[in-house]
Amino acid sequence: MKKNDSERRSFLKTLMTGSAVAATMFCASTIKAEKENSTRRTDEILYRESQDFKDYYKSLR
Repeated sequence: MKKNDSERRSFLKTLMTGSAVAATMFCASTIKAEKENSTRRTDEILYRESQDFKDYYKSLR
């Protein structure tokens, strides 16, 4: 019986260790992907002022 308990504990320890490693790897890859996507080019044009925008902003006043 003790041998069976020992094997079960060893299996559970391995399972928990593997789960922790998998979770860590998943979180690390997610953070890396977010970091890569969050960088923007400085020469990128984010806003262009057109007549439509001017008319819209005037209507808000």
